[in-house]
Amino acid sequence: TASTGIDVTGEVAASQDYPDFKPSLDLNFAATKKLDPRIKFARQGVASYYDANGNVKFAADNEPRFDHDPDTGECKGLLIEQDSINLIAGSADEGSDTRGVYSTLGNGFAINELVSDVIRPTGTPGLVRRVKSHASGNSGGRWGGYNGSGGSPYAGSFWARSVTGTSQVGLDVNDVGYNVNTLTTKWVRVEAVGTTGNNYDFMDIILPNTSDDIYIWGIQLEQNEYASSYIRNSKNSNAAYRGADTAYIDGESFDEFYNQSEGTMVSSHSLLPNVSATQNCYTYQVAPDSGTSEAPFRLIDRNSSYGNSLVATSVSSSSSVCFFRASGNPVTPANKKMKVAFAIKKDDFAASFNGGATSTDTSGALSETSDHLSIGYYKPSPQAYLNGHIQRLTYYPKRLSNTQLQNLSS
Repeated sequence: TASTGIDVTGEVAASQDYPDFKPSLDLNFAATKKLDPRIKFARQGVASYYDANGNVKFAADNEPRFDHDPDTGECKGLLIEQDSINLIAGSADEGSDTRGVYSTLGNGFAINELVSDVIRPTGTPGLVRRVKSHASGNSGGRWGGYNGSGGSPYAGSFWARSVTGTSQVGLDVNDVGYNVNTLTTKWVRVEAVGTTGNNYDFMDIILPNTSDDIYIWGIQLEQNEYASSYIRNSKNSNAAYRGADTAYIDGESFDEFYNQSEGTMVSSHSLLPNVSATQNCYTYQVAPDSGTSEAPFRLIDRNSSYGNSLVATSVSSSSSVCFFRASGNPVTPANKKMKVAFAIKKDDFAASFNGGATSTDTSGALSETSDHLSIGYYKPSPQAYLNGHIQRLTYYPKRLSNTQLQNLSS
């Protein structure tokens, strides 16, 4: 060793084994924060995300979202979500928040007013709602109504902060999902989910003690099992819609990087909080547009058939040729990065999850009719979405060795 590093005479041997050639596709969303020009991306409607400063920002129609951790500023990758609707009428537009309560709870709020020029979760000044508890407590307001779908999950969410010091706020969804948050002067998003047998679709904001004097912004209620990204309305709108995110590569762009006879896909992804075990979260799929019976590459996290499992599988003639399942239940807790290396070749399939031992399958046909790579959703029938983030997706046009798979998934 030397003061500036190391001096080497002769060869250096290392136990690690990595490919000595470049991948034909390397999509590093978390590092580049942009889409490769080969990717076709679409989404109907404005959608929100966190920027590197932890502020809520809005992406226009067909604009991808490179989301960040609001506390650390780390880029979480490309955000892919299913479509959803904010059921609360008159949600916040770019500069205000004008939604009034549907009804009061208990004594109602001692203060319930719009306040201007408060720095909102967007990092810009505008209108927010200020509410305060009555001296006797038991204060709250209800947003929504009684026109929901019985047996369906509803997710409520909003941002809140104390005006000064600390305080508390509670969120109750359909009388069955309740959370209490302690607040400081920093904005936090409060979330709760509730499923009821009655036809309810409401959320209650409750001030559980007499010291509460808080700001609230960005109220959202959606028929969903988790609180998705904020869906903004303009004033007096009945509902706001955010379409699903779709991203794929096809045509000549696909043919240029993809080898039909063998290959290896290395991916890193994470899921949003509270995604259920039956959600069908597709990280990626390689398949033909003509149907679903052929799919040489398919990585799906949670599924109505597999439960809380992360599964890499290759499908030919409507049957799974190989089936590799990661251990654990749930395999993917919220926001946990899962790295998978998955290799395919006729009679030679293998996968490694998060640096674990490589599992193999040495028999089976390989479908060679693919014409596209779908990223974060299921194509040709886009009904299942990742509902999470993809940090990186890398493809080698060769079946890499088992050791290389384990190293690449570490």
